[in-house]
Amino acid sequence: MTNPVTCALLALARRWRRNLLSMLAVLFCAATLVALQGIGLASGDRTAQRFLDMEDSTVEVTLPTSAWELNERELTARLDGIAQVIEAGTLNIPDGSGVSLDVSSTAWGISVSASAAIASMEGLEARGAALTAGLPLPPDEDPSNDHRIVLLGTRLARQLGITMAQPDAAVDIGGVRLRVTGTIQDADGRSALSTAVIMGPDTARMLGILPMQRVMHVAVEDGSVTRVAQALPVALLPSDPETVAVRAPSDPARLRAGLLEDSETTAGIITGVMVGVTAFSIINTMQMAVSERRREIGISLALGMPAWHIAAQFLLEAMLLGLAGGMLGMFVGAQAAAVIAYANGWRFLLPVSVLGVPVLGAVAGAVSGTLPAVQATKVNPAELLRST
Repeated sequence: MTNPVTCALLALARRWRRNLLSMLAVLFCAATLVALQGIGLASGDRTAQRFLDMEDSTVEVTLPTSAWELNERELTARLDGIAQVIEAGTLNIPDGSGVSLDVSSTAWGISVSASAAIASMEGLEARGAALTAGLPLPPDEDPSNDHRIVLLGTRLARQLGITMAQPDAAVDIGGVRLRVTGTIQDADGRSALSTAVIMGPDTARMLGILPMQRVMHVAVEDGSVTRVAQALPVALLPSDPETVAVRAPSDPARLRAGLLEDSETTAGIITGVMVGVTAFSIINTMQMAVSERRREIGISLALGMPAWHIAAQFLLEAMLLGLAGGMLGMFVGAQAAAVIAYANGWRFLLPVSVLGVPVLGAVAGAVSGTLPAVQATKVNPAELLRST
């Protein structure tokens, strides 16, 4: 007696045209599934990377009033033991609720309202701001330095008509003449410093606008934000770390994982739809096969072939259809995902789960072929022969 596997292969070969259409339907579903998983993962990875590129790797630390008694060098030296710190310095950024200053250009008599940013050059660099022209602020370690010096944000300088080409650029704030030594461009995507007067702590103290709290900006290496943020309070103020407030950007690794998880969830939903379409196609094919081969089934049963042999044959046919379509679909879908990824400049990514697509196709075929296989065993040879 021929075994069910041989019978299934022969049946698929004899009706290859009809079975080819069914296998192409399975192939299309499998290819669509693999391609969508690859595209979803690659686009999700690209979106996550864009978020990471925009992610700020600067930790903002708020210190109590007593921290103003420390000079900049003494304060930043406490961070030397943290290897991941790239740059750190004082930077109290105007947030719209601070002191508004009347700033006048001594050369042109133009007066505008502006905010004040109390900063060191290290703090500006930690934020990503850059000196576009002129000289930087002097450090506050040496009391002999001239602290009647300010920098202007680029937009504020244009409003006042001040350029570094002028020999004695200066502004008047509250009746105090302050020399302008340079202009500052804020970090990409930010504008708070563009309309501010930037000055050192000593200058702010002289003008009576020194804020209660001292804010430091600490630029750290990518991927170390959380770890550094936890160490900063004890490092900066070991005597009273509870008074130090730390504000860190969201964890990039967690953001990336969340976006990729959402992509995988979407792919899972699509997988369910594709499996349903595949199952419907195989069920339809196998039911047609049972109808066309009723005479053949009846003769086999009449000659003594066991019913389980008939059922196993149809079940194997369905499984082989699903397996072959799944394998070819996995290959075609992977190629499509690769082409689309490279065309859009994405990384080509495929989840390991796509290796289970052929198995999924075989399982879908087995489930779909169960009902037709059972129907095949219900054929009554006597009735079939009498009707013939």
